[in-house]
Amino acid sequence: MITNETPEEREEFNRVERESKAKQESIRGTKHPTREQLIAELDVAQMLIRELGDRLAKLEKPWVGLTRDEQSFVYSNLHNATSREDSFWVDFANAIEKVLKEKNYG
Repeated sequence: MITNETPEEREEFNRVERESKAKQESIRGTKHPTREQLIAELDVAQMLIRELGDRLAKLEKPWVGLTRDEQSFVYSNLHNATSREDSFWVDFANAIEKVLKEKNYG
């Protein structure tokens, strides 16, 4: 499973995969599948290949860190953090995570 995929992306992949399996099952029991059955299965296979290619491209995207300006942005967002130490570190981690997610995942 790809860890940075959204639930919607995962569900779409699962939907296409289920459709492919259903088409394969309908053809498997047929001694001579029709041209239409084979074309339908090929269409689903092509969708799966495109989906897997998109998922692979996401994995190959290089990680992008923070610039000095972005580090300053994170610091300025934390400047007003509460004095409780545990709250500060939670706010600190959330601020960094927010900027990195935006940079790396759009």
